[in-house]
Amino acid sequence: MLTQKALTKKLTATYCSTTNNLFVHKANIKASNVYTQNTNKIIRNLNAQQQAAFKQLPNTCMQKAKRFNFKAFASLQKLFA
Repeated sequence: MLTQKALTKKLTATYCSTTNNLFVHKANIKASNVYTQNTNKIIRNLNAQQQAAFKQLPNTCMQKAKRFNFKAFASLQKLFA
């Protein structure tokens, strides 16, 4: 199952629970159209801490808000690096 969350205004993270992969891609690409060729970064075999951090990200509907301010993004970036 594919789940999308917003990283920044222009980047989205899509989590595939069947393969346990996280795809970071542009916000204008739908979840069903995400492949290894059109992603910026792929994180394979997420551990429990990374999955918990992914669940804390805001929903993709917040990307269209005028102010997209997510304070925990800096700490999450360390987990996915």
